[in-house]
Amino acid sequence: MKKNALLFGGIMVLFLFAGSNGVFSQQLLTEQGYQEPPEEIKNLVLSERYKNVSLNNLGPQRTYFLNAISDGLTPMARMGKPYQNLGGVEIDTAASRHRRFTTGGSVGYELIPWERGRTRSIRTPDDARVSSASWSPDGSKVAYFAHYENETHIYVADVDSRRSTRITPRAVLATLTSAIEWSSDGMYITTVLVPADRDPKPQRDNPEDEFLIRVSTEDENQLRTYQNLLEGPYEKSLLEYYGTGQLARINVETNEVKEVGEPGLYSSVSMDPDAEYLRVTTIEKPFSNIVPVSLFADVNEVWNIEGDVKAEVRSRHIRDGRDEDNNDEPEKRNVRWRPDGEGISFLQKEAPPEENEEGEEEEHEKLMDQVIKWMPPYGEDDKEVIYESETEIRNLEYSQDCQTLFITEREGGEEHLYAIHLDDPEEKHTIYKWDTDEFYENPGNLMTTNGDLGERITRISPDGNFVYLQGTQYHEEWTENAPQPFIDKVEIRSGETTRVFESEEDIYERVLAVIDDEMNRIVISREAPTKVPDSYLRDTRDGSTDKLTDNVDYSPQLTNAEYHEFEVERPDGITFHATAILPEDYDGEEKLPTMFWFYPREYEDQDGLDRAARRRNINSYRSHGSRSMQLLITQGYAVVQPDFPIVGEMDEYNDNFIKSIQRNWTAILDACDELGFMDRSRLGLGGHSYGAFGTANSMIHTSFFKAGIAGAGNYNRSLTPITFQRERRILWEGREAYISMSPIFWAERLDGALLMYHGADDTNVGTWPTNSKRMFHALNGLGKTASLYFYPYEGHGPSAEETVLDMWARWVEWLDTYVKYANEEEEED
Repeated sequence: MKKNALLFGGIMVLFLFAGSNGVFSQQLLTEQGYQEPPEEIKNLVLSERYKNVSLNNLGPQRTYFLNAISDGLTPMARMGKPYQNLGGVEIDTAASRHRRFTTGGSVGYELIPWERGRTRSIRTPDDARVSSASWSPDGSKVAYFAHYENETHIYVADVDSRRSTRITPRAVLATLTSAIEWSSDGMYITTVLVPADRDPKPQRDNPEDEFLIRVSTEDENQLRTYQNLLEGPYEKSLLEYYGTGQLARINVETNEVKEVGEPGLYSSVSMDPDAEYLRVTTIEKPFSNIVPVSLFADVNEVWNIEGDVKAEVRSRHIRDGRDEDNNDEPEKRNVRWRPDGEGISFLQKEAPPEENEEGEEEEHEKLMDQVIKWMPPYGEDDKEVIYESETEIRNLEYSQDCQTLFITEREGGEEHLYAIHLDDPEEKHTIYKWDTDEFYENPGNLMTTNGDLGERITRISPDGNFVYLQGTQYHEEWTENAPQPFIDKVEIRSGETTRVFESEEDIYERVLAVIDDEMNRIVISREAPTKVPDSYLRDTRDGSTDKLTDNVDYSPQLTNAEYHEFEVERPDGITFHATAILPEDYDGEEKLPTMFWFYPREYEDQDGLDRAARRRNINSYRSHGSRSMQLLITQGYAVVQPDFPIVGEMDEYNDNFIKSIQRNWTAILDACDELGFMDRSRLGLGGHSYGAFGTANSMIHTSFFKAGIAGAGNYNRSLTPITFQRERRILWEGREAYISMSPIFWAERLDGALLMYHGADDTNVGTWPTNSKRMFHALNGLGKTASLYFYPYEGHGPSAEETVLDMWARWVEWLDTYVKYANEEEEED
């Protein structure tokens, strides 16, 4: 028996193989540095899919679409830039921004006219990546972030000249918020800057700064298994340092900066259309060390431009599992700037009556749900109830002048959308009534757009008589009939409906943009299983189309492969579906080594399983990602992607987890046998996250598979003792299920060769990287055939170019060794 433990190129490799199964290319599997896969797979991973365009960001002038220009997978040079995770916030400390801006972004922007014309490139800085583009309300300008190596700035591009100008005098602080807020006239942008007199970064020079303290709360506190919590005083000081910024309003023409208030920990900022008031959310101390920053205490307030607090909208305690009521006042809901510029709109339940002297509540009619208009200066006396309803209002939309309200209510299972004209508030004009149990009769959602001041309004026809509903018509026989997106035109006063657009039956069409308010011209995307999505101009009056983009199928060998959708039936009568993908040139004569890629999901019964499947789209394009397992067909494998139901009673699904695994695989393999493509003696399986968990369990509780690939998995459910996935029992209530499902407790039964991979910086709840390390340690101690590839700087889904190529190199070698050529090796032995 040989063992290897290597750390190279940043990748930690733990590898073990046993005697008779050890005939393979140990050199590649243990080779130092990042490896590359076979040429066919490398070309697919690095294909230029990112050059394809979808026209979905139409400017307010409705002349140009804005398109972000990508350059493919993130290289390790950017992925590996040092950063710090502080309470779940990943911060590029050198640049004072969230790490996603360093690892992501685009290389530029271009303006694409929907009327056939020349695409025009915006001139962005050569040495910066760009992100977060935002149109000015009038569509004459585009603001965006430019991310340099060590700082981020805001640039504004003029649409006519395409020239960009930097407007920030010092770096933006893009750690807790990434605000680019326009005023309605396009004169100002509000953002958060690095403070002008920023103190030096805190230093770790006291051992007490490392002192980690955890103290339980008074009552049972069943929190999730969070990673990357603040570890001690030093990390708290770092969070305050990198999170504290200066709120500022910047004049786009003069670059004049008006600082608003004092520096603070701002997590969201919203500017009113006139740029005179702001809604600001501030994170409050004390910081918690048992929940991430996203659950810290915060307060949302209305400020004037001088930084004076005018009103509190809401405040929240730390959401750390303790039930603490912040305020006796009913919650303000759907808080937003009114699109007519007259203050704030929100929904609020009428306050209950006060108790009388005997401690009893006064008799009172049913509490009303109210639509409230709140005007500057936002005092208690500045509120006006403009409409109220006995039924709770679920959603509210406005016309441009805010004189017509579009209200959605739901009582029992019935949803009601109606219009109210404030000059006659007693009369409701029904747009639709829908029994929500009738899934296939869903009328769609009210279409909205941006109004004159940049705020969201209902999309209304120019004559003011019609609104539009956008939805998707699903069909009971989803294996034969694809979903059909649609737009309906509804007369406000009568509710009479006319269908304006509906996708064709044999091709999937969906709306990307609306060109005119009459809904005469829309831009749609059209795709089919072997047709790459392209954007088209559709004239809804005569149905004619004009192709606007010329996207390319960069993977025809995958698009044109043989896809077989088939039904699987278990012995207990449960039925589900699977897809087999075979090489394009497969002649059916030779049975193929087969790789299964799956993800377990929980259902109460057959009806629940069927409900989950009914949104599937048989007309969708056969797309793939850089880690999609169907790339394996280029190496002579069949790939099967089955549904994988875990069926059981609510909250007790996992009592049947092992039984479901055994029943599912038996039925799936029998169904594949009937199709005739599968070599039952050469099978592999794999999955990511919960699929990795399912993979290890499958190799323990069945003996069908020669090898498995398990990515970013959990292998010990005692490490998630306070529920996981859809398991609602805690460990001590469902002890038997927790133990029976945990692969590490049954690792001695593992049959086959297991390759594990894990991102070293995986912060996903429940899949701490230690899971893979401990599972490998167990398999090593048991003399099993296993390997572990531990990728630096990667999170739950590895994404760097070098990482993805290396993963494929090792996956292919592993599967070739233990699946494709396994029988040959056994014959030699």
